[in-house]
Amino acid sequence: MSEPNVTPMMKQYLSIKEEYKDEVLFFRLGDFYEMFMEDAVEVSRILNLTLTKRNGNPMCGIPYHAAKTYLKRLLDEGKKIAICEQTKMPEGPGAIAEREVVQVITPGTVVEDEFLDDIHTSYILACTIIDNAFSVAYCDVSSLSFYTAELAFERTFHSLRTLLEQLSIREIVIDDDLLDTHPALKAVFEEKGLMVNRLPSWHFSRQKGFEKITEAFQVLNLNAFSLSHDDVSLAASGALLYYIEHTAKQPLSHLQSLTHIRENEFLSIDESSRRNLELLNNLQDSSSRMTLFSSINDTVSSSGSRLLQEWIQQPLRSSTAIEKRQERVQWFIENGEEHHRIRSLLKETRDVMRIISRVSLGRHTPLDLLTLSSTLTHFFTIISEHTEMYLEQFSVEMEKGEIDQLLALSQILTKAISPQVSSLFTPHSIIQDGYDEKLDSLRHLMNSGSDEIASYVTELKNEYDIPQIKLSYNKIIGHYMEITKTHSAKVPSSFFRKQTLVNSERYTTEELMRLEGEINASQKSCADLEMQLFGALVEQVKANITPIYKIGRLLSEIDCIQSFSYTAVRRSFARPLLSESQDILIEEGRHPVVEQFLPQGTFIANPLYLNNEKKRLALITGPNMAGKSTYLRQNALIIILAHIGSYVPASRAVIPLSDAVFCRVGASDNLARGESTFLIEMQEAAYILRNATDRSLIIMDEIGRGTSTQDGLSIAYSVMRTLEEKGINTLFATHYHELTMMDTSSMQLLTLAVREQKKKIIFLRKLIEGSADSSYGLHVAQLAGMPKDVLSRALQFQREHYASYALSLNEGQLDLFASPAEGEEHPVIEMIRSYPLDNVTPVDTMNFVASLKKMVEEDE
Repeated sequence: MSEPNVTPMMKQYLSIKEEYKDEVLFFRLGDFYEMFMEDAVEVSRILNLTLTKRNGNPMCGIPYHAAKTYLKRLLDEGKKIAICEQTKMPEGPGAIAEREVVQVITPGTVVEDEFLDDIHTSYILACTIIDNAFSVAYCDVSSLSFYTAELAFERTFHSLRTLLEQLSIREIVIDDDLLDTHPALKAVFEEKGLMVNRLPSWHFSRQKGFEKITEAFQVLNLNAFSLSHDDVSLAASGALLYYIEHTAKQPLSHLQSLTHIRENEFLSIDESSRRNLELLNNLQDSSSRMTLFSSINDTVSSSGSRLLQEWIQQPLRSSTAIEKRQERVQWFIENGEEHHRIRSLLKETRDVMRIISRVSLGRHTPLDLLTLSSTLTHFFTIISEHTEMYLEQFSVEMEKGEIDQLLALSQILTKAISPQVSSLFTPHSIIQDGYDEKLDSLRHLMNSGSDEIASYVTELKNEYDIPQIKLSYNKIIGHYMEITKTHSAKVPSSFFRKQTLVNSERYTTEELMRLEGEINASQKSCADLEMQLFGALVEQVKANITPIYKIGRLLSEIDCIQSFSYTAVRRSFARPLLSESQDILIEEGRHPVVEQFLPQGTFIANPLYLNNEKKRLALITGPNMAGKSTYLRQNALIIILAHIGSYVPASRAVIPLSDAVFCRVGASDNLARGESTFLIEMQEAAYILRNATDRSLIIMDEIGRGTSTQDGLSIAYSVMRTLEEKGINTLFATHYHELTMMDTSSMQLLTLAVREQKKKIIFLRKLIEGSADSSYGLHVAQLAGMPKDVLSRALQFQREHYASYALSLNEGQLDLFASPAEGEEHPVIEMIRSYPLDNVTPVDTMNFVASLKKMVEEDE
């Protein structure tokens, strides 16, 4: 940092900046946040602000009332911002205002709506390594939820990568020593584009974690959370709580949910499988378009949408929990009128969990209390019918005392908060008339004072025969009377001149100043009392945070369940039957995403039967573009949908309780990691072979295609045989048709049907027993617009090298662009070339064309 010209104010700035070296310091100066030196240079570039200088130091600033717009842009650029406010105004000459940082804003700790995505949860994660395992904690500060976990520690950090992918983490808190002892971790975080915050190792201890969690949740031990005092996950928990409190600048005592994640509670889906199945983000632009989430998201509230994503991220493995969700889905299907009523009411609710998070951290606005009041009212309307169903059949437990408390709070807020409030603390617009007698009296006094002033000015007009006296007010000179200079001679000596304009003079009097003083006093009294009343309302909300949180969670859950019902009815989904066996039975299964983009009823449904009789490995062959990948993915998605409690796109489904879904499809590389497409393919296959059990579902598409034919075919054969011998439910798609020529008595042979018609191929998308005799790769290349001369050369090469293949290939591939053998010419071409155009009649030509057509048809 360059040596600045140090004034008392700059000395104060530098002192504060020394504590916040990694943050952009928003330094409050009057009505502006100013940035200096390196911060100013960087921020001016990012925000396109004019860079100026103060005492030779670079400087730029933004109006404080417009700060949120600029903050959002800086957060999107991955910046942390320290907000430094004036906490005490200067007293006496030469003094400067006292200032301190009141909040540090980071991508993972924001709670304001302006910085958050309505439908996506914003997690911040902390991790360290202890006892040869990852100690992990993550938190959504905006919805009061905290999670702990212990992950396996592997050389490739596979478990950690999977969690980062699952949660879409933007910010991480890491043990400083960890990056030194495991430098490869840094590459993982850089690859994900995470904001990394280092903390000293002493923050990462189980003892500190135990102390911080018991303090935050106000408990003596962690038995209620199924945690012991020396649980591995506590080491990261303490560090995360410290970091969040450090940024919030206050104790984090408002957390409502602590969940210890255990692997056997949820269906395991690894990082690669989550990506390739496009559960929450697509592979094209990483948005939620054309994903499993978007295809079943019929929620009507933002909190319901976020909970649905949470359910997709963590499919259940408990049949009891899954069936309980299914029963509630069925109840809504059977009670259509109630379903319609609930959807309408849920649309009117707001995100109460985020509201109470802001209230707890002191970042609320008057509008937050108004929307909370409205949502509480709608909640009581929702449970007014079928009360037992909503309060007893969902996972959120509420006691009668909590309901009574919230009903009273709802009535108070409805009476107190003005329907015209905004997100600004505007005096005299927050509390309604009629709520407090003293406030009403002060407002009356304030309004009557204004009437007295108006009456006084009218008297002056009459007394001094001045026809126009304009009464006005501004913040600088207060109330004044403006009189044009044409009437200056009538102005009495008791008038005091306050300001001279070109055509008029501005005056006041002792009486006007007295009345003005009474009005100002009443205005201040009104504003002070209004803020006291508002503060008391906020305290009542804080006292009810736990039951309000429960309401928010309950509304979200109701929204998810009704969404499942809405989707099931609208798209003819069926309730899957859960089975303790390994058998899979899916009749008329459909891809939940793909079918949405086809005309209704045109998606070709296909079955899946995996059992000991039908065999547990299905070897699937078929042409390019026939629908193999769609078929593979649709069955994996149906399994996942069943495990989140949703109905599934099929006419009938019997689904086993699985422990994992593995998806090895597609081709990608990671040059930054020095990993080729084939290396990644082999890593993913190796992970599946080492971790899959007989309770898993595996879909594999084109294993071994990233290397030579001999190597790839050998690997594909070995992997296929290994999975078949382990008895794992597997869909194994391949273009190595040679695999079907070996002993396949222990597996199913399936293919996607194709019809050949008049030198064209038609993909029927229908699954049949048997194997494909061609991939029609050259024909797909033709459809893609490959030049004809390139296709002809490819065909010629294929014919010349057929005999050299280790295993003979099908020789019956349809030839749409074949050329005659070298030295030969097709008879039709010779006939056309020799046809005497100049010496024939039109009728002769017509007959000639008919003969050519007959020859072509006979040839076909």
